[in-house]
Amino acid sequence: MITAAAGALSPPQKRGNPDSYHTAKASISKPSTANYSKSGENNQLSFSIVRQAAYGKWESIHRALGIQLVSTSHTKHTACQGCGGKDRFRVLPDYGNTGKWFCGGGGDQQSGDGFSLLGHVFGWNPQEQLKAVADYLGLSTLDNKERDKIRAIAEKQARELQAAIARKDEQARNDSNVLTMLENLIDEIRHRQYLQRQAVRFNGGYIAEPTIDEVNTAQELNAAILESYAHKSGVDYV
Repeated sequence: MITAAAGALSPPQKRGNPDSYHTAKASISKPSTANYSKSGENNQLSFSIVRQAAYGKWESIHRALGIQLVSTSHTKHTACQGCGGKDRFRVLPDYGNTGKWFCGGGGDQQSGDGFSLLGHVFGWNPQEQLKAVADYLGLSTLDNKERDKIRAIAEKQARELQAAIARKDEQARNDSNVLTMLENLIDEIRHRQYLQRQAVRFNGGYIAEPTIDEVNTAQELNAAILESYAHKSGVDYV
């Protein structure tokens, strides 16, 4: 079950009753956006900056803003403070780092990161979500130099993530090549076995030598395996 923390923002009532929901939503003190910079400004508090600063802190952020989870296990379903369901909400495995969550929503499935959970529960728009988290983390008062430092870290992490995705894709391609070559070799071996059976039937039997296609396919499989394992080890295979 999810409950509101003492002294925190009061969450809205269940969304099953639109009138009561809008009344409750209006009672929530939304974070001010008066000092929030526009997207084109260099000193903007962007999602990348705040997301970087919030990494690994989402449980405490949500608790401070009024969302207190009874369980942070991704295998345990609990009540949803946003839609009112009794057992349709759960956090995802990386909740602590990213705030990711899932709600079955009675068939209307929803999911997102730590920012969007604030929208799911309180009805805040992205600007309000961002400002609330930034205020809690003390980012609203940072000078441009400090923001640039956080932005640089966020951009570096984004590049590292893209590089990791590229490596994973390349490994998947190499592994696929290994499987293809293995299947080809199996086909060639079966073909030689067929030739052996035919020889026994019509010529009294002889040992069918490996065909040139079988030998070539075995060599290709060997090269594909070497390339795949070399890539896993970070070594170029030639």
